[in-house]
Amino acid sequence: MKKPAAVPANEFPERRERARKAAKAAGLAGLLVCSRGGGTTDRYGDIKYFTNFYTRFPYIPDVPGEWTARAHAFLILPIEGEEILVADDKPKRDEEMAIDERIVTGDVIASVIASLKKAELTEGRVGIVGADTLSWSVHSQLAAAFPEVTWVPADEIAKEIRKVKSKAEIEKLRYASWVGCRATEAMLETAVAGKTHGEVVAAGMEVLAKHGGILYNNFMSSGRGGNNPTSVATSFPTWGSPEVLEDGDWFHCGISGAVDGYYFDHARSKPIGNGTAEQIRVFEAPMLAVQAAMAKVKPGVTASEVARAGREKLEELGFEFEGAFKGFGHGVGLGWDAPWLIESDHTVLEKDMVLCVERSVRHMGYVGDFEETILVTENGYEKLTDARVKWW
Repeated sequence: MKKPAAVPANEFPERRERARKAAKAAGLAGLLVCSRGGGTTDRYGDIKYFTNFYTRFPYIPDVPGEWTARAHAFLILPIEGEEILVADDKPKRDEEMAIDERIVTGDVIASVIASLKKAELTEGRVGIVGADTLSWSVHSQLAAAFPEVTWVPADEIAKEIRKVKSKAEIEKLRYASWVGCRATEAMLETAVAGKTHGEVVAAGMEVLAKHGGILYNNFMSSGRGGNNPTSVATSFPTWGSPEVLEDGDWFHCGISGAVDGYYFDHARSKPIGNGTAEQIRVFEAPMLAVQAAMAKVKPGVTASEVARAGREKLEELGFEFEGAFKGFGHGVGLGWDAPWLIESDHTVLEKDMVLCVERSVRHMGYVGDFEETILVTENGYEKLTDARVKWW
């Protein structure tokens, strides 16, 4: 697949203007948008969404007088007046920063304070977007510098703007999904008797590197089910187990990563050697539940209804709805976007949302995992994932 063109430069000021209008409607004087990069992923999505900027510099502790808030970037966005991007690093190409006023500095906190003063955001209610990336040290210095400001959580503003994708974003996500599918297939093809989890992941990483992609995470495990079940898995890294795969094992991987900032998120399962009837039953249960959930997708349907359809199918097949993640997926873009496919989320689906629909099943010591990426269309959905489905 051919790599798509860049997101048009005119999209970024349009996004910022929508955010300004939403801030004004919420009674805010403006927004302070925060993100954190570091050369791989982290929580960069809001700044990249509004300015096309990503900082490559890794996080390091502050050394006052030398540098502060490395790996962070901030967008000062008053409801009227000059927009300012404060960044700790200059990208390779100036056009990557899709905003006129930008400050590149080592002392990020001092420059943010000066920029807030320049934008006259020194009192009243100012919304924080990306609050989970704002460290205590940065917040405390902002609070001390602006005692007349009331800082208000405003992540909902970016969430609403980001949930429906533009044409250019859809093509970015289509390509990211294609790259992720090729990495997934390379991993599943490598997952044979005698291979370790690390060797399996290496095959996927090679594909990602060739296409400008990066690995965000890979939930991976293997083992045997039945009366004396075994499981092989590690936490850090998730592919660090030294044991080799053996004939008769089950194997699953859920791989996520990014290409040009846009995420992919896929999952598949397979038997090592010839699959048993019980293995295949556990592999097919999440696949059929995901397909039932996807069949419900179309504009006007709620995220809750999609999740319910998946759960009901899973239970119809005789499996319990359990696990650390009690959902059937989420939106995807420059990170995990709205909506969440959970029964408590009543977000109405709209055309041009992009969703990852997923489910894992654990039963009698067996694990099955399955995930697809889809685009919501006028009458239903288009599947962006094209990785091989059945490996048995």
